[in-house]
Amino acid sequence: MSKRECLIAELYRSHYEDLLRLARVLLHNEEDARDAVSDVMTRLIDKQQAMEENSESFLLPEGERLLAYTRSCVRFECLNRLKRMKLQERMRRALPLDDEEISTHDEDEKRYQDYQLFIQTELTPQTRRVFQLHYGQQLKYREIAKLTNISEAAVYKHLSQAITKLKKRFNP
Repeated sequence: MSKRECLIAELYRSHYEDLLRLARVLLHNEEDARDAVSDVMTRLIDKQQAMEENSESFLLPEGERLLAYTRSCVRFECLNRLKRMKLQERMRRALPLDDEEISTHDEDEKRYQDYQLFIQTELTPQTRRVFQLHYGQQLKYREIAKLTNISEAAVYKHLSQAITKLKKRFNP
């Protein structure tokens, strides 16, 4: 074990609890805090080994400056983890990725298909047309009356019948 590796090992033994406390304060989670500190220490050791393999001089500071450097690394690691968590949370809310949300979507799609089938099979052609013009194309009673050559009162009657039948079938 090289002198630098011994210094890193001593830093870990002497200041692990202090570094862990810092990570806990930032992350509010024991497991994530332990992972963050471990990742930082692992990167320090890996960086040391890479420097030795390439016969490069060690760039990490020594003594108290190494402790301050390590604290900064832990702080930045925690901040990066928080950013990733926030991004993952936003993505989770934006995209239905869990089974419950997918099944809800599937249930909504099935319910929509049931409504469509009911409208196609159970409503009279005139009532179906009025219903589709009003709810599908967002036309007003007057516009539907002109298109279908019926009165506005008849438009109201057809819509009322369609809604009553839908309620009886889907909201007993």
